[in-house]
Amino acid sequence: MENKPLIGIIETMFAMLLFLLGSSVIFGLNLSAEKAAWVVSLVAGSIGLLLFWMNAYIWRNNDYGNLSSILRKNFGKFLGIAASLAYVLYFAYLASRVLTDFTMFINSQLLYSMKPFLIKFSIFLVIAYTYLKGLEAFIRSAVIIGGITVPFLLLLPFWVLVSGTFNWEYIEPILDMDFKKIASTLPTMITFPFGELIAFLMIFPYLKREHRSSLSKKGSYIMIFFTLLLSLFSFLSLGVLHPNMAKNYTFPMISAIEKVILFDFVKRLDIFAVIIIIFGGYFKISIFTFASVNLAKYTMTKVKPQVLTISILVIILLLSYTYAENISQHLEVGLKYVPLFIHLPLAILVPILLLFITFIRKKRVMG
Repeated sequence: MENKPLIGIIETMFAMLLFLLGSSVIFGLNLSAEKAAWVVSLVAGSIGLLLFWMNAYIWRNNDYGNLSSILRKNFGKFLGIAASLAYVLYFAYLASRVLTDFTMFINSQLLYSMKPFLIKFSIFLVIAYTYLKGLEAFIRSAVIIGGITVPFLLLLPFWVLVSGTFNWEYIEPILDMDFKKIASTLPTMITFPFGELIAFLMIFPYLKREHRSSLSKKGSYIMIFFTLLLSLFSFLSLGVLHPNMAKNYTFPMISAIEKVILFDFVKRLDIFAVIIIIFGGYFKISIFTFASVNLAKYTMTKVKPQVLTISILVIILLLSYTYAENISQHLEVGLKYVPLFIHLPLAILVPILLLFITFIRKKRVMG
């Protein structure tokens, strides 16, 4: 199988932004840091930018190959295949978690009386259909969906301030920081969502050749924009809900938007926010699905592609039923244990190891 250049840099950047927004806007504000939550977002985003540069460097200096070829080239055939299989399961697991995240989110915000199974299966069918239509059509749709999402997200802070729901006294003094809380929440913010960008090592190889050289620069703009946006949303949520109360909300951003009333008659902007957030969730699940299925195809070349596709899709659906039925327990696992025991080794430590091996190999070739 060969990677065929299919997608442009603009589409890829919109896909990255929507992927990062994904479930991070509703679950990743990390308001447990209270007044320092917006600072945590800025620091985590700065480290996330370094992670993006690291992944771009690894990809660029491994012949622009996909994750499977990168792992085999640096770890050898046996360890490379074993690591590739681990990432197949990793991406499938993350797709299933985000599928569950958005099933619970939609069930609690829009379709209150609908059975969770019907919501989950409906989303799953859309994801399966998206994969079958191919990566090119999917990535190109990012421009359309991003063109709707970005203006709304940019206008949202303005609406919050104009509505009078923001209370400056809640966040004053602004520089009153609890560094212990910052340190305790920072690892989660780094791994989720920034560490998850490793999935794009299965997307970047499809980037058109003439756009490969601009990936690091354009991607940096997206990372900075997203970091500022996430920090701003954390700041606004604290100002609307109060730092001591905001951390107790399951969906703090939505709860904050619910309070926004414009000109005494424009209400329920949270419905629009929910729809916009669902776009991000759709992209995040789809990217993880593409990464898992395609990585499996590159790793297990002797198995029929159709068998692998169906198998991974079924695994994603089944894994989504392995978590706690209670949303609080589900979020505790996702925000407390997954970053430490799954994200840290696969999204941070292995890429760092790949970076060192790639750097040393490059020095030897140049020397």
